[in-house]
Amino acid sequence: MTRPVSAPYRVTATVVALLGLSAAAPFLYRTGPVGYAALLVPLGLLLALAWLIRLGQWMLAAGAPPWPARLTLHLAQSPQAQQRGRAVRVADAVGRTSDFDATPAGYAVWAVLQRGSAPLLNQRVVWERWLRELTGEQRVLVRRRAGVAVLDVEGRGRIWPSSFTLRRRPWGVALTPLGGTSAGNDLSWWRLLTVVVLVVALLAGPAVGRGDHLDAVWAAVYVVVLAFGVGQWFGVMPPGRQSGQKSAGSARIPGPRAEPAKPHRGGRFTGTSKTRKR
Repeated sequence: MTRPVSAPYRVTATVVALLGLSAAAPFLYRTGPVGYAALLVPLGLLLALAWLIRLGQWMLAAGAPPWPARLTLHLAQSPQAQQRGRAVRVADAVGRTSDFDATPAGYAVWAVLQRGSAPLLNQRVVWERWLRELTGEQRVLVRRRAGVAVLDVEGRGRIWPSSFTLRRRPWGVALTPLGGTSAGNDLSWWRLLTVVVLVVALLAGPAVGRGDHLDAVWAAVYVVVLAFGVGQWFGVMPPGRQSGQKSAGSARIPGPRAEPAKPHRGGRFTGTSKTRKR
């Protein structure tokens, strides 16, 4: 079993790859026209700059004195239909009629920290492979500085932040505890691969048509690296079944049906609501 690469190494490699690919772009476009793939360079440089600032915050927070807290991981889900806009509610209604749900059930991982009677702290975190097993409440050591908090889970490892620490719930999403039956992750490898292939075809297709294969390879690699960096920035949970959830193929064995409660004569009425109506 391969040892997972921690977030600082992954992010550093992503930043180096984005800077290197961006620096190679001018040399590729000297012999050919500038295509749509050139639009990736500003996005890649902006993401690399944002990650460099975040890496500096990580270094400062890692040196802060620790304090204990209780951690519960959550998945950020789309809010209920009645809490969203009219256009989204219409899309939900159309999706239900065609048996298709276009909204993901859960995509980003948030850490909710509680320390005594202090207000809850909410923070989006970078995904780690072992986070699937952190269901329920966990005891952690929090190192907070420069607007972010680094979380040390005993016996597991360190959780790195991908957003600022908030004293409020994040806007536009509903947080559901990780491992709950209603906190599923609809992101699949096929759906992710389809999106990446479509973007690569759109940006690298013109280069292939004019025979510039080196430009096409550069665009394809840039799309993959950029998507990986964006996924880490938003704490996206990759495809896979969460710990504590049953697989789709597992059969559920029905238990015995409970007998309806009957009222006792001369005593207090303890029947169900249906019995009361009767």
